[in-house]
Amino acid sequence: MLLVARSVEPLEELATEIASQGGDAVVFPCDLTDFDEIDDLVVKVLDRVGPVDILVNNAGMSIRRKVRHSIDRFQDFERPMQLNYFAAVRLTMGLLPTMVERESGHVINISSWAALVRPARFAGYSASKAALETWSDCVQAEVLDDGVVFTNIHMPLVRTPMITPTKLYRRMPALSVDQAAEVVCDATITRSRRVTPLFGAWARSAENLSPALGDAIRKNAP
Repeated sequence: MLLVARSVEPLEELATEIASQGGDAVVFPCDLTDFDEIDDLVVKVLDRVGPVDILVNNAGMSIRRKVRHSIDRFQDFERPMQLNYFAAVRLTMGLLPTMVERESGHVINISSWAALVRPARFAGYSASKAALETWSDCVQAEVLDDGVVFTNIHMPLVRTPMITPTKLYRRMPALSVDQAAEVVCDATITRSRRVTPLFGAWARSAENLSPALGDAIRKNAP
């Protein structure tokens, strides 16, 4: 197993746990907002580990803020796009050629229900997740006959530090980290193109029936 993150300590602990159970894990630190570091990471991984079977684009950030409060904060849109979209695309493009060459590979994008619902106050976050999904679908059509599958997981709320600042979320249902991990593990087995929670699928259907209904859902979404 290959573990990549900017913060090394938690992954080193995980690698130790995996090794204690007979597995094998290698940790590579990388600032995913730095394209040069991503390119170096690809070289190191292919040289030390070899071709990658499954890539999980999990790193991400979220900003919950009304657009009128971001008028002088364009970084509220640049930052999520840089990490949630450009970084994932850069890393995927670095590893995709070997997947195509081997006619085997799986790219899993940890997207969000927000990419379907597009809730108010999440313009930057939702747009970045939707951009990665759209890019992946376009590329999927190109590698359809090359044994490579792209999976977009519309993850619901997960009880992580990222949602802690939003007090409303403390009272809302959310997956535990372990439950979210199970969703990802299941996706590696089924290789489904979409993994979508019921609420997200319902909201998208409502949007297709009536944009006005979709607006009402977005306005009242938490």
